[in-house]
Amino acid sequence: MNASNLRAIARLLPVLVLVAGAAGCDRSKWNEQSIRDGGFRVLMLPQPHYEKRQLDTPIGTITAHLYSMELRDSVFGVGYSDYPEQVLRLMAPRRMFTDVRDGWMKRINGRLQGEGIDIRLDGTYPGMEIVASGTVNGREAYLRGRFYLVGNRLYQVVVFGNRDTMPVADVNRFLSSFKLIPPREVSDITIQPTPDKKP
Repeated sequence: MNASNLRAIARLLPVLVLVAGAAGCDRSKWNEQSIRDGGFRVLMLPQPHYEKRQLDTPIGTITAHLYSMELRDSVFGVGYSDYPEQVLRLMAPRRMFTDVRDGWMKRINGRLQGEGIDIRLDGTYPGMEIVASGTVNGREAYLRGRFYLVGNRLYQVVVFGNRDTMPVADVNRFLSSFKLIPPREVSDITIQPTPDKKP
């Protein structure tokens, strides 16, 4: 596997996030969504949109999962994918985060504020936080994201949208609320996939 293949794999999820299309929701009550299969919990509006895709890569199919919601012209999303061990052996975590970051920049024609800050999840798992501006569907957009590698699972916790209307307090609350679920803990809420719309 060469370096270009590794970069292609790391950049897959931004494609899913940008084309998913979060379902609009005018309910204002945030609550904790516990996603047992994804191994995480996060504050979101009730019944976030769920999308699952099989993404073809140079080393086979990778499944990408996305939970998202829309609020005031901004999309809040948590995406994750499990990567093969051979990818992790060949790519250090920061290199993976950098390639994911670059994938986002390409998708939104973005400009980074800094290079990305090294962070930790639960004081243990490596991560990166980015802030950027760019364009989505021809409109100026602002993006904040945090990437984490937990074992072989890459999480992307991202908010992007109209900077003028983006609810900053909600962005901070959303990003800070992302937590791992202990393996033996039973989830409080099970989110079912959103039914496909018939044409």
